[in-house]
Amino acid sequence: MTRTASLTISALLGILAATCHAQSTPAAKPASKPQGDPFVPYLDGKAPPITREIIPAPDSITVRRVLFRIREKNEAYAVIAAPKTPGKHPGILVLHGSGGSAEEEKAMAWAQRGYIAVAPDMPGLYSPLTHGDLPMSKGYADGRYTMQPDTTRSVIFDGMLAAMKALDLLRAQPGVDTDRIGVVGVSWGGTMTTMVCGLAGDKVKAGFAIYGCGFFDKGGWHGGKPSPGAKPGSLAANMTAEETERWLRDLDPGRRVPQMKAAFFHAAATNDFFGWPESVQATFDAIPSEKNHLYSPNDNHKIRVPGGTVFEPGKAGPPQLIGSRANWLAMEVPYFEYHLKGIGKPFPTVSLVKTGDAHLARFRVSAPHPLTKTEVYWSKATDPEAAKDPEALRKSVLEREWIALPASDTGDNTFEARLPAEAAVWFALVSDDRPVTVSSDLIPIGQAQ
Repeated sequence: MTRTASLTISALLGILAATCHAQSTPAAKPASKPQGDPFVPYLDGKAPPITREIIPAPDSITVRRVLFRIREKNEAYAVIAAPKTPGKHPGILVLHGSGGSAEEEKAMAWAQRGYIAVAPDMPGLYSPLTHGDLPMSKGYADGRYTMQPDTTRSVIFDGMLAAMKALDLLRAQPGVDTDRIGVVGVSWGGTMTTMVCGLAGDKVKAGFAIYGCGFFDKGGWHGGKPSPGAKPGSLAANMTAEETERWLRDLDPGRRVPQMKAAFFHAAATNDFFGWPESVQATFDAIPSEKNHLYSPNDNHKIRVPGGTVFEPGKAGPPQLIGSRANWLAMEVPYFEYHLKGIGKPFPTVSLVKTGDAHLARFRVSAPHPLTKTEVYWSKATDPEAAKDPEALRKSVLEREWIALPASDTGDNTFEARLPAEAAVWFALVSDDRPVTVSSDLIPIGQAQ
């Protein structure tokens, strides 16, 4: 054997031995990087951006910021805004959405209009410590669907209690006319508006819920899959049948609205991720008091119709009487002006006129203001296969197309439109010159015409 060959074989044997040793010895953990001072990246001397400025109260109103007792040791924060003018004033409860907090600017805007407003925080629907993506806020809204050992363990229970006790706080304010109380809220605050109006009976005169339906079992609950690895109570789909039944009985606003006494308006979006049209219509159908509503076509948590979520540009300084800082929807203002102050005229109403022809949409409008738009929106049937898969069902709701047809005036405040053969459901949409927009009910094709 040559010396070169001997060296080659020795090298191979060495490599083989090293490989065997590596396979029998656990791999060493990679060395962790030495950590420097964690403050260094942030000590750059640059001024932080201002994300929100707590503005002073306008001269015409007073503002108090308080904590109030919910139950036992639980407290919640609230803003109380009131006009300085003497005499009795209508009151309005302003309820924030999920992830939000007390709507200070909206409360001040209502006070500028002559209302005494209370805007509370609602525990369980926001993080009381931070709105950022930090460890202390990771548990945001955990326990919405926790029902053990009883209903009071759901964070929604404390949120609802905060809303109800804030109503009592509002009614107790000096200068409030307790016969003229309104409630307005958006998203979870809209759901709470519906709940408060159902629980409060004749303590509330008018409610305006935005994306605030009940009957969760007919809507967004179907859009999620059970997850065995999820925390208990983090998904409705993980509740037992008994827990689901109890949650709906105790906490679902749809089960409370049959006791409603208030005049009620429900602003909904046809493609809303949670308030599906079936849930909205079921809630509306269950309300025995004066009621009206709106379906905003092809919208998801938006109301992009006249009187909706399209405002003039906001201005710096105190909240303006028009704009997104003052209201979620522009048409909140004429609604409460009419119901709580007796100013102006009622909203239009739309009713079905039977024709005997399932594909002839005909409706009658009662409108105290001139109409600017009359339309019919229709949609095809959803794929029956989608109902078998929660994600597919949710996708079909979010992406469902609602197609507009102009409605012809046939006289006597009656309008009609011819629906295509593939239409499965329709509704009418009308706007007036204030602007205010309202809808008819959802009308399935085949319903008695």
